[in-house]
Amino acid sequence: MARGLKRSVTARMGAMATVLTVVLAACGGTPGTPGGSAAGSGGGGGEIDELTWAMAGDFNNLFVPRSWSVAVGEIMSLAQEGLLAFGDDLSLEPAVAESWEQTDDVTYVYTLREGVKFSDGTDVTVDDVVFSMQMHSDEAVGSQLGAFYSGVSSIEATGDREITVTLEEPNAQFQYTVAHMAGFIFKQSQLEENPDDIGTPSVLPIGTGPYRVVEYRPDVSVTLERNEHYWGEQPDVARVEIRFIPDSQARQLALRSGEIDGSFDVPLGEIDTWDGIDGVNVLTTSSLGVYLLTMDQDTPPFDDVHVRRAFNYALDREGLVNALLQGRGEPATTINPPGMWAGVQEEDEVRAAYENLMAYPFDMEAAASELAQSSVPDGFEVSVQTPTGYPELGQMALNLSENLRSIGVTLNVTEVDDNKWLNDYFAHENLGLQVMSYFPDFADPANYPFLFLHSSNAVENGLNGSNYRNDEVDAAIDLALTESDAAARAEALHEALQIAAEDAAIVPGFWPDTAIAVKDEFAYEGFTAFFYNQPWLNRGFHAN
Repeated sequence: MARGLKRSVTARMGAMATVLTVVLAACGGTPGTPGGSAAGSGGGGGEIDELTWAMAGDFNNLFVPRSWSVAVGEIMSLAQEGLLAFGDDLSLEPAVAESWEQTDDVTYVYTLREGVKFSDGTDVTVDDVVFSMQMHSDEAVGSQLGAFYSGVSSIEATGDREITVTLEEPNAQFQYTVAHMAGFIFKQSQLEENPDDIGTPSVLPIGTGPYRVVEYRPDVSVTLERNEHYWGEQPDVARVEIRFIPDSQARQLALRSGEIDGSFDVPLGEIDTWDGIDGVNVLTTSSLGVYLLTMDQDTPPFDDVHVRRAFNYALDREGLVNALLQGRGEPATTINPPGMWAGVQEEDEVRAAYENLMAYPFDMEAAASELAQSSVPDGFEVSVQTPTGYPELGQMALNLSENLRSIGVTLNVTEVDDNKWLNDYFAHENLGLQVMSYFPDFADPANYPFLFLHSSNAVENGLNGSNYRNDEVDAAIDLALTESDAAARAEALHEALQIAAEDAAIVPGFWPDTAIAVKDEFAYEGFTAFFYNQPWLNRGFHAN
């Protein structure tokens, strides 16, 4: 999903991640609880009566299928959950399902825990689960998550506690669907009785998570209280109020004054200021996101590999990480952050493989040499649009523009409304040079290459803004998406990334971290890239 392009881009981009024909062998789950071991308030165990949190917030409904966003996820992941969950290492683990298995290339079988209840005290049934999954394909519901189920042939209750999902063809990405927001389980009767009002202040969604939503004041706050019917370990925080404070400076002031106990959405460029607030700690972790530029190879001069290589050499990635992110991130050497390989290949092996990729360090002499070998050796003029709401993308384009000037290339950078920028990208016409960022809903190394490098996405509403088409790359990605063996998947994907690097298919920019701030009287030990898909308050959140 795109985040920060967080879900304005997210809603349209994240859904595409599963329009795939792939398979990955799922491991069997074992009984357990995903809840963390909380301590308590007052520095030594016990209750935390109330927590006040802040977020930028930008939504008008709590019903995820119609309001799919990181912001809504930060709230509703406390109250709702799926059959599976993401562990602290981002791997799949049991949640409402106590176990699961993949019985063949297209069949997944889930066994529900006994005694799981909704927060209103009623039992969760297989019918509720089947309904919750099937509704995303119902046009009347208008789910923004429907693409995650586009390759599903059937979803059936095959026992009192068993659900079987059959796919039309192998799909490696499907295994993650039941662990993120597309897998949230709803109470069937609540949705059927309130099809239009669900998610509004008058009809608060019911779930199976550790909390229940008790009040929603649009543009003001959401309040949640501990769910006494929760199947797992009870969190120590009894009540949390999440306030919407869009302005970063206003959130800082609220933290300084003690009005709030912590905040999501800490801008990376402001981390030192936030971290300088007395009694506050800033926590960072890899976001698994990527910032990049695409170059339309259907349009001269980007049909020339030497031009594309010149642009790659001309981007000062390390300078951007230091200046824009205050060092909280990494220069990107390819499209996949190393953490995206979780479950497929160890990070040290990934980084070793990346050492063999064709490299594009910041080198203006190399950029000049490449341009001299191109069809436009004397330079040219080109434009790029950047979204007003996401200054990091603009700064990345400006950095490239300043550096290209020295070799005779004029890059005009124009700020436009966020919606115009995104709509123009997805229209897939006259693309030229584009900036983009993307953040995932799950960690799988085939996700980004498929979206940005596979020829099937070089179409309207596709993310392959470079119109990059390479049969070898397509074949390698297809193999990675249909192969069950992790080593074979890894080998195929590294081959695809190597060819794409030689072709200079994109200009990778940087892999940013993500950050939150929390008072030092509390600790948050379970902060991951998928915090908005996890019940973060019982994922290692406790009092110091």
